[in-house]
Amino acid sequence: MRIRSRLTLQFTLLVSAILLVAFFTVYFVSKRSNRDEFYRRLREKAITSAVLLLKVEQVDSTLLKTIDLTNQDVLYRENISIFDSAGKEIYTNNDTIRFDAPLRLIKEIGINGENRFAQEEFEIVGIPFKDRGQTYTVLAGAVDIQGKTQLRKLRSILILLFSGLVAIVALAGWFYAGRALRPIKKVIVDVQNISTVELSQRLEPTEKPDEIGDLVSMFNNLLSRIENSFSLQKTFLTNVSHELKNPLTKITSQLEVTLLNERPTQEYKQILHSVLDDIKELNHLSNSLLDLAYLDQNNMSLATTRVRIDEIIWEVRENIHAQSPNYQVDVHTTKMPENEEDLYLQANHYLLKTAIQNIVENACKFSTDKTATVSLICSAGEIEVRIFDSGPGIEQSELDKIFQPFYRTDNTSKIKGDGIGLSLCQRIIAIHGATIEVESTVGQGTQVTVIFSSSV
Repeated sequence: MRIRSRLTLQFTLLVSAILLVAFFTVYFVSKRSNRDEFYRRLREKAITSAVLLLKVEQVDSTLLKTIDLTNQDVLYRENISIFDSAGKEIYTNNDTIRFDAPLRLIKEIGINGENRFAQEEFEIVGIPFKDRGQTYTVLAGAVDIQGKTQLRKLRSILILLFSGLVAIVALAGWFYAGRALRPIKKVIVDVQNISTVELSQRLEPTEKPDEIGDLVSMFNNLLSRIENSFSLQKTFLTNVSHELKNPLTKITSQLEVTLLNERPTQEYKQILHSVLDDIKELNHLSNSLLDLAYLDQNNMSLATTRVRIDEIIWEVRENIHAQSPNYQVDVHTTKMPENEEDLYLQANHYLLKTAIQNIVENACKFSTDKTATVSLICSAGEIEVRIFDSGPGIEQSELDKIFQPFYRTDNTSKIKGDGIGLSLCQRIIAIHGATIEVESTVGQGTQVTVIFSSSV
């Protein structure tokens, strides 16, 4: 069932339920009021007859019956009977009608007071009446034909009115549901017109700041993120192709040239060393891409253990010295905690070491003296790892772009690299709940600060 039909049905059912409760209330209140009015009239007739018969000496049974017969306010099949305390009937105004009035009922009314009850089609009220030390019981009953007729008419009117109102509510609900859903239909049409080729299109904002406006705003924000993702994906593929093509082309061309002629052994060794460097470059690029893919797929299920940040830094230093003997890493510790437990982090050992090693390698690579300075600073609630290089520095306008995959600044474009390292580092540090900050001055160097919370 479509939303418009469902809204119309729900609205109709809700209003119908409210109308049904209201009409039932009107009907039963009217029924109760008619019944009370009918008994009131019976009670007044009963008291009047008892007063005339028992308190007015000039009125006897015959005269009272004559008076009752000439009364214009006579109920349908009305009968008024008066009984003494022994249960003997001393008066009745209608000899054709007899109520079932056993002595038990007479005594019960005399003791408990007024009583209302029904016999067959008759509604009867029994009241005690005291006169000259004796208690009499007066039973007044009739058939409430007028009240029943009024209730039937009221019931018919309410049923017709309910049916008509439900039909009107259904039509009104259908109309207003369609009107309420009109902006959503427009959003659906606009979204259908957006293709993957032209992601720059946006939904037209609404004039009113309502839920539909919020939905349009969310769609536009989502489209912006999707467009940005597509753009990054295209750039990523282009850069990956370029980065893979360069070493592969170099390897191919060197091997082709080598095979053209016989060469001395020393020249073959030089060519093989050059090819090996290109293969190492390819291997480094492929490992970085695999790490990026691993992060994208396993963010939510990252395996972590307790690791010491200072031990990771010393491991990074040893790895860099082993892989690149010409790189120098100076490690300084400041404000070391008294409790060594404060040096522990909940992290993935391999990924965290990869991130810090990439940053330190970059610092060595871009420093004029191939030296990186690493400072470990522990303070209340935080652990800071600062990596400083004395390289060419980064322009302020480029600082917010350096974490994009394959992005390289003008100052570093001539130095060998693939542009993936910092992007990978940022993702690793982010999933560990830490932050990374970069400060740089052109001509003086760059400082990268990684800040961990002690609760990480």
